[in-house]
Parts: sequence; structure tokens; C-alpha cells
Amino acid sequence: MKASEVLKRYAAGERDFHRVNLRGQSFKGKDLSGADFSEADLRSTNFTGATLRRANFIGAKCGLQRRWATLLTILSWLLARISAFGLFMAGAIVSLIFESNLKNAMVGWISSVVIVILLIVIIRQGIRAGALALAVAIAVALAVGLALIFTKALPTRATLDTTAAGIVAVLIGGAELVTVLVLVAAAVAAAGAVAGAVAGAVAIVVAVAEAFTLVKTLAGIVKQQVLVALVVVVLLVVVVVGVYISSRAMKGDERDAWVRSFAIAFAATRGTSFRGADLTEADFTGATLKSTDFRETILIRSLWQQAKKLDQVRPGTTYLKSSKVRQLLITSEGQNENFERLDLRGVNLQRANLENSRFIDADFYQANLQGANLSRAILVRTNFERADLRGANLTGSCIQDWVITESTKLNGIICDYVYLRWVNEDKRDQMPPRGKFKAGGFVTFVRYILETVELYHEKDINPRLALTVLQKMSKDYDEPLDIVALGKKGERVFIQVKVSENITQENFKEDYYSRYDRDLKLWSGNIHHLPPAVNNFIEKRISEIASERTDDFVFVDATYAENYTEIYQGEVNMTGDSHIRVGRDYRETYVGFAEKVTSKNH
Repeated sequence: MKASEVLKRYAAGERDFHRVNLRGQSFKGKDLSGADFSEADLRSTNFTGATLRRANFIGAKCGLQRRWATLLTILSWLLARISAFGLFMAGAIVSLIFESNLKNAMVGWISSVVIVILLIVIIRQGIRAGALALAVAIAVALAVGLALIFTKALPTRATLDTTAAGIVAVLIGGAELVTVLVLVAAAVAAAGAVAGAVAGAVAIVVAVAEAFTLVKTLAGIVKQQVLVALVVVVLLVVVVVGVYISSRAMKGDERDAWVRSFAIAFAATRGTSFRGADLTEADFTGATLKSTDFRETILIRSLWQQAKKLDQVRPGTTYLKSSKVRQLLITSEGQNENFERLDLRGVNLQRANLENSRFIDADFYQANLQGANLSRAILVRTNFERADLRGANLTGSCIQDWVITESTKLNGIICDYVYLRWVNEDKRDQMPPRGKFKAGGFVTFVRYILETVELYHEKDINPRLALTVLQKMSKDYDEPLDIVALGKKGERVFIQVKVSENITQENFKEDYYSRYDRDLKLWSGNIHHLPPAVNNFIEKRISEIASERTDDFVFVDATYAENYTEIYQGEVNMTGDSHIRVGRDYRETYVGFAEKVTSKNH
């Protein structure tokens, strides 16, 4: 079916395009949101910049059309053939050790040593490390040579010539080896990425055959069997190392990640392109995605379960660049794993099993975790801003400093208890310490944290001034600022205030502290300038808390006290610390509960 026909039908309201053949068609910049392309043939189809929100690509076949795959395979074989000249030259340089001319023999020996050293470095650390080692070696050789010249340490022209020959040997031998390995590894990897292992094997055969043709020509010229044999040995060693590097790179080894990146980019040329497209909530379940371009693509909550060849897409900077994330998205199985500091923004892990895994400093911004099993997970400093946690299981998880906001969807969370601190690889401060949250109790607990802000003072707090500032701010903001609790943490007193979602908590706190400090200077030392009492009871309780060495947590709002004595299936007799980060601002929230809850309302 032609692209024009699809667009015409889509404009008429049709959305069902499953199993259609759209090979090589272009939908660049078009809006096909909600379209059903399940089991469609999308090889070499161009969706660059298209809007494909909630589109269905279940079982679709993406990648290269056969003619493009054939062309790219041939190009990779030509690259392999080019590498054959380098293979031959590497062997020829080493063969200079048999030259009678001293300078040529020196070049051969030094080149041989450089090649051996670089091979060891490259095998252990990768081609980039080998190239860096070569650059250092050349720099050192040039520096030594120049130093000898400028210090007049070279007594004869012969010594100068010998030094120059050594520098040339380092340059030629090392550069030749690195260049050849790059060509061989790139050619084999590219052929394999386009057409599979057979094409990669053919690339090897092409390179070796071409090199042996040149060696045969050399044998007819020099008539020295030992020399020719040495060239052959060097040729085979370099080929083996190049193939090894290619294989290692395609398996995801970070030492030669650039080889893999080149091969996949090469294979994705003229493949299916979603570059810059909006694939929000698109479904790629079971789709074949080899040689597909996802650079700069919006992949918020897209589905990838059982997707095939996802490791051979061009991911750009999207979350698909991580092999661990790709595997998790495909299988939805991530229990007992370490996902620390991973970028998981926008991933769809609905109903995934993430039990007992570590997500310290991980970012789940806009992610879909509906029904996911996060029981016993370590969620320390994990970002859940705008994430969907509805129906997720958080029993036994550790939520110290986790990031949640009013935009985080929490309805229906299953949670019997959580831990509030992570100390020395150990969960601490269970909440509640005894019993369990009642149904919906955990969400109530979290929402309480979200809708209150803590204003901290040293023990020399002026209670009347603090209450007066809050009263003025309530009038200026045209918002009720209800004090719901008072408490003390160490030597610091805090006032817990309920604020509406219209108020940015960080800005609110900055405004409060600024007003308090300014008014404190005006009234300091002159009690007659103090304003009249705002609330005698709260003022008295703040003074009592500030003067005593106690960590009592006192409710002064009957509704909050009532809620919090009803959410636990056990005794309300607990103290503890919770550190919860809201938005991008750390808030230290004391959530201890005194045995005696004061619930006087006024």
C-alpha cells in the first residue's frame, strides 16, 4: 500500500492498517496517532518526525529492505578488501628485519616491538586505548629526538639518521596496526550487523584472500620463503585480533563500543526510521526492530515486551542505549538486580517484577509502573516525579529521600510497611514499627507528607512572630495556611503547615524565612513592638517544645490526628525519622508519633 493511500484512509477515520506492506514508504512529519500497524511490513519505512502516539506496532517487521541490505553488505565487503592492503603492509613492515641495510632493519625491529605491545594493549583495553598508547609513544619519540638535536647530544650524522629511523618506525608500525585493526573490525562488524554471521564470515574471507594475493605477488618478487612466511604469520595474527575485537564489540563490550556503534549505524542506513518521532505509549510488543533508527525519539511509556533484535537498533541518547534497560523492557523481569543511577525516564514497566532490586539514584520520571512489584526494593533518592505507581506493591521497600510530587499517581498502592532509612546497606526505621498500614494507609501517609511544609527554627524561636508572619502570608497569598503539627528534631523546632498545591513549597519557605528575619530585626529588643497574640495555645506549645529537650510530635489539628490514629493496624506508639524529597527540594520531615497525641482544635 502506498503512503498516500494510508494517509487518505487515516484522514477519513480509518485506523486499521495491520499486516499491510509499507516497505520503503515515507510518512515523514505526518500524524498517525492511534494507527494500527500490527504485523505490518515496515522495512525501510520513513517515520522521521512523525506523531505516532499510542500507535500499535505489535509484531511489526522493521529494518532494511532486501535491496538495501544487499547493497550495504557489498559495501562492507569492499571495506574488508581495503583492509587487506593494510594487512599486507603490516606484514611487509615487520619483514624489514631481514634487510641488510641497518636503518631498514632497525625500522623493522622497532615496528615489530611496537606492534606486539600495541596488540597486547588493544586486546586488553581496546583500540581506543591502543591509539592513545601510540600517540604517547610518538610524542615521547619526537620529544627525545628533538631534545637530542637541540642539546647537541648527537655527535654524528649517522646517529641522527638512526634516531629519525626509530621515530619513523614507531609512527609507521603503530599507525599501520591501529588502522588495519580498525578496518578489519569495522568491516566484519558491519557485515554481521547488516546480514548476519555468514556475511561477517565472508568479509573475513575477502580480506584474507585479498591479502594472500598480495603476499603471493611478494613471494614472486623476493624469493625468500622465511620472509614470506613471516608476512603470512603477521597477516593472520592481525586478522584474528581484528575479528576478536569485532566479536567482542558486538556482544556489548564497552572497550570497543565504538565498533558496535559504527556497525549498527552502518546497518541502520536506509532502515526503518523513527528519528525525532513521538512514540508516546506506542506498543512494539513482539516487533522485529533490527536496523531501526530511534535517535531523538520520544519514547515515553512505550511498550517493548518480547521485542526482537532490540539490541541492534540505533538508540541515540534514549533509554534504549542501556543493555540492562533493554533486557528489562523486553522481559519485565528485574528482581534481585542492581539498577542504581540508571536513566529510566519514561519507561513502561507495567506489572514488571522488580522485587528486591536496587534503584538508588535512579530516575523514573514519567514512567509507568502500574501494578509493578517493588516489594523490598531500595528506592533511596529514586525520582518518581510524574510517575504512575497505581497498584504497585511497595511492601518492605526503603523510601529514604525518594522524590514524589502531587503529580505522582499513588492510588491503589499495596503496602503493609516501609523502611524510612538506608544505613550501612541495611534498612532501618520501619513504618509502622508494629502492625501494618490499613488499606490505603500508606497513601494517606505519603499524601500527608506531600501537602505539608516544615518551617525549621533554632530553639530561640519567637513563637508570636512566627505565627504573625504566617498570618500575613495567608492574607497575601489568599490561601489558608493551617498549622497541623509542631515538633522538635534535635535542637531545632519545626512548625508543620498545610499548603495548597497552588503554592510552590520552596518559594514559600524562602518567603517565610525572609519575612521572619526582617521582622525579627524590627522587633528585636523591644517587646512593646511585638504584635498581639495570634493563637495563645499554639504559641504556648511552641515555647514549651523549644524549651524542653524532647522529640515530641504534637498534632494541633483534629482532622490530621484522627487520620493518623486510624491508618495503622497496630498500636500508635512510635518514633522515627523520614527523609522524603519533594520535587527537586529536599525536605526533612519528622514523622514521629508521641504516645499521647494532642488533638485540641481551635
